[in-house]
Amino acid sequence: MTAKPQFPKASEVVSELLSSRQSVRGFLPDPLPPATIDRLFSMAQKAPSWCNIQSWRVSVTSPPQTKQLSDVLVAAAKSQLPKPDIDFPLVYPEPYNQHRRRCGGALYGAMNVARDDKSGRYDAWLRNYELFDAPHVAIVSRDKRLGEYATLDVGVWLGMLLVAAESLGVDACAMASVAAYPDLLREHLEIPEDELILFGIAFGTRDPEVPANAARTTRDDISANLRMTKTKA
Repeated sequence: MTAKPQFPKASEVVSELLSSRQSVRGFLPDPLPPATIDRLFSMAQKAPSWCNIQSWRVSVTSPPQTKQLSDVLVAAAKSQLPKPDIDFPLVYPEPYNQHRRRCGGALYGAMNVARDDKSGRYDAWLRNYELFDAPHVAIVSRDKRLGEYATLDVGVWLGMLLVAAESLGVDACAMASVAAYPDLLREHLEIPEDELILFGIAFGTRDPEVPANAARTTRDDISANLRMTKTKA
């Protein structure tokens, strides 16, 4: 039996990566080197999945295609109702609504957009479809035939991708907003009709001058999410 390799202080490194990672909502225009993109997705490719089916499918853009896609999405957001492949939640019961409100408060507070500033909030919403000026976006999909457990696999892949990005100095923001217009994404990125559009990931190098990048969210203590069961006598 082969001994498991030891990685001294690996847990500290991973903990630091998890703590330092954030959703970046403002990017510099410079594209990443192709080798960096390849390294990023090669690292995430090691994610585990149900029966190792590797259900994630990813379409990645680079300039000028990213801006062209952004222009199409902005036009759609201004003129069309969203029609995602997977319905977005309409109701957030507590405690989820509290987390959502705190997240919004941190983001709009960093941007100095008041609660009653409808114009400012509309512009902030459109930034999602401008892809935060990122040089790259990844549109993530999965085969429609595989069911919800395949979506869980993609979630595992996403988590590993975001940590891998942090380790490589790549900034990123996972975003459901772009999935509101799946037909446009299929048309412009040649994504097959038999794949569900799940979400996008804007990525590149953060712009330190963008106020939204100063936003920070918090996490509850694990006691809010973790149930340690006890053996019955």
